[in-house]
Amino acid sequence: MILEQRYGAAQVVMRVTDALLLRANSGQATSPDTFRREIFRTGWGYISERRAVASLVNLVNTMLWSLEACDTPQELHTSVNDVINNFRHQLNQRVLDTALHSLSLLSTCHHILTHGYSTTVQYALQHALRNGQRVHVTYVTPNDSGESIALHERIAAIGLNVDSIPISQIGAMIQKYDAVIVGADTLDVHGLTNKHGTALLATSALKHNVPFFTFCTSEKFLTNAFYHGPISPWPFNDVPQLMTSPDLIHRDITPLHEISGVITDRGSLPGPAIEAWLATEQLHPWLSGRGTL
Repeated sequence: MILEQRYGAAQVVMRVTDALLLRANSGQATSPDTFRREIFRTGWGYISERRAVASLVNLVNTMLWSLEACDTPQELHTSVNDVINNFRHQLNQRVLDTALHSLSLLSTCHHILTHGYSTTVQYALQHALRNGQRVHVTYVTPNDSGESIALHERIAAIGLNVDSIPISQIGAMIQKYDAVIVGADTLDVHGLTNKHGTALLATSALKHNVPFFTFCTSEKFLTNAFYHGPISPWPFNDVPQLMTSPDLIHRDITPLHEISGVITDRGSLPGPAIEAWLATEQLHPWLSGRGTL
């Protein structure tokens, strides 16, 4: 089930929607409650890997609330399909809307630094080019040479000038750039979770007064109600699937105070607006309590 690191969060969550559809359409559940538990189990298996966790929590959360109102097999299957189709549509639309809101920022940038693969950042750059804005892109060279080649090819394919810089040279070179722009896996009260090296970029940018932005669509906002602490015994009669710690080999966390701005599908949001958003989402008890079903 391990998902490749070179996939952006959007690609990860799209693959999980396929897995949820497959699970919903395989076999016949003995009861609506059994069906809900199986969907939850499948979703939690991916959430526990801590990749694109906010998007997956929000997807599973929406699905669990929708399934609460279903009693018949037909209603249950229809609900899963409707939630996934709507989620996929919203995912694409939010990327488009975020790209639109990024235009004013990108219009002031001639040379940006980026890190890791982000569908949202890539589309924003492509959208800016279509609107006559020319941006030179430098990406931080990751440890994976295969990923480095893929990133270069994707950005060059847009039609932008692109080069790379080793992460070891960031401190000495970052003042050359108008801004650092990255994507996001998750944004929560702890900060921005993204590809390893992002926190170093943010700290260096802050030190040298270079703006640091994340392009973060709203399904990547993880509500404060999501339970991060020790997990109660797994409520199923099989091997526990416990939440693992973030894999710091591949990702790190950037504190919110080191981020100059968050560009979302609802526009550019200041810190207080982000905190209010994170505090208001209604989370299903199975995801918030993690003790009983």
